[in-house]
Amino acid sequence: MNPELLEKVLACKTLPSLPAVALKVIELTQDERVRAAELADTIANDQGLSAKLLKTVNSSFYALRKPCTTIQSAIVMLGFSAVKTLALGFSLVASVADGEDSGFDYQNYWRRGLLSGVSAKVFARAGSSKCEEEAFLGGLLQDIGMVAMHRALGKEYAEVLAKTNGDHRLLLKHELSDLEVSHADIGSMLATRWKLPPELALPIKYHERPSAAPTECLDICKAVGLGNIAAELLSSSEPGVVLKRLYTRAQELFALSPAEVDELMKAVNAGAKEVAYLLKLDIGELDDPDEVMRRANTQLEAIQVPFEGECSANEGPTTDPVTALPNRLTFNRNLVSGYAQATGAKIPFSIALLQIDDLKDLRQRHGEAYIDALFAQVGKTLKAHFDAAQCLVCRYDEDRFGVVLSRLDRAHATQAIDGARARIAAAPINCQPPGLVTTPMMISLSAGLCPLDNSTLARINSADDMVDFATKALEAAVRAGGGCSRVFAPRAA
Repeated sequence: MNPELLEKVLACKTLPSLPAVALKVIELTQDERVRAAELADTIANDQGLSAKLLKTVNSSFYALRKPCTTIQSAIVMLGFSAVKTLALGFSLVASVADGEDSGFDYQNYWRRGLLSGVSAKVFARAGSSKCEEEAFLGGLLQDIGMVAMHRALGKEYAEVLAKTNGDHRLLLKHELSDLEVSHADIGSMLATRWKLPPELALPIKYHERPSAAPTECLDICKAVGLGNIAAELLSSSEPGVVLKRLYTRAQELFALSPAEVDELMKAVNAGAKEVAYLLKLDIGELDDPDEVMRRANTQLEAIQVPFEGECSANEGPTTDPVTALPNRLTFNRNLVSGYAQATGAKIPFSIALLQIDDLKDLRQRHGEAYIDALFAQVGKTLKAHFDAAQCLVCRYDEDRFGVVLSRLDRAHATQAIDGARARIAAAPINCQPPGLVTTPMMISLSAGLCPLDNSTLARINSADDMVDFATKALEAAVRAGGGCSRVFAPRAA
């Protein structure tokens, strides 16, 4: 981090600041003994803030059953967290809007912040997380460091912004390369100066890498991270790629299906428009969400699955060290994306789990070193077989391989799996751990296949369901004596 530049930014006299009423709200809400009446009186001292807050809580964004006429009733009905979030949000929006730094694209700044904040709130609520208000403010204020850096550095920071060509994903890279400090770092320091509590300050610090956030605010940061993807979807010229990423992350973080995500995106669009009106922010025209999703699904159909390399460094390794195959993390990402593509664009999709028969006996007879060598050789053979069919084979867990059979229906997927089993069973597998003699092993594979087609669609409601049914099919193959395949087929009513 560049200490001289950091000092220059933090010494800037035009940085956004919190008014006295907002500072008092923070102080009161951190006191467990504070009474609703005391907080209400503090907010009521600022008539403009009180009016905005009451107008907001009575809007359709909060959908209260009966109107609130006082700040105290709003606190009772919504809770301290929601009222604190709104009070701070309004105060900071006013503080940022009062700046006179020409050349900064405030419309795009607020557009991203509002879409991210509303999305974070909507997804947190749908995922039954209890942090929806904090997630909203975290998304709204995540880029406050950009405003600070532009006000303090002027042309120097404008040149960094120009290098991104409007692509926010490139901003962090250019900030660190050119300035050795990021807007996330600066925003976090501002939050510390304002004495924001950790649940509001940490999402600002970790919004670019939510999976690295401390445990105490991980849910909030995940919601904000998901909100960023949703905001990108509603602004991207290539929404198909973004939709694939949104489906994957929504499933991983909050167990939301693609159909649920599609519905939530409509709420995001409507909510962002309403909050922009209430906060008096110019975010420009928003595209119709149905049209965005239609265009995204059209592009999604053209995206090739399997795919690799989309995991961040914070999410751990993506390769199994024994077989050099992609590991379960990569399998899960392809599973979720393939499921989303199949259900959204009506494309054939199947997955399979494969298991070496009599593995327990082989372990006892030969030892773990030979079993690792066996898995390495079997993995190499399976990769050669499935690469030819443009399918992805992974090391699913200690005992099983997982295969993503993109664009293969029941018949062709079964053919591919049976071909792999036949190839393994055709000749001995020569296993030679380092420093040990070569030992040939004759083995067979059992396989469980789950296709997504008209016969199974009514029973499969998520990507996880496909794994469950592939597991049951594999168990059926093992019960049948091994060395065979079983395919999931729902029982007739």
